[in-house]
Amino acid sequence: MREQPWLVGKREEFANEPIIPLPLVRGEDLIALGLKPGPKFGEILEAVETRQLEGALKTREEALDWVKREYSLGKRN
Repeated sequence: MREQPWLVGKREEFANEPIIPLPLVRGEDLIALGLKPGPKFGEILEAVETRQLEGALKTREEALDWVKREYSLGKRN
């Protein structure tokens, strides 16, 4: 069975795509927002990752704005 050219092209296209994208927000971003490292970090980072994978957050700026709103950050500053 011979591979079709379009199939080869798709295989190459997907081979270059990361399965899981780089995180939009990291722990140092949360520290910069005034949070202290702790158990809440994992919760926040997981929530951002979930929304990123769902397509709700596409940029670092969107993710940071979401974190500030969702976790009421910036109101203390």
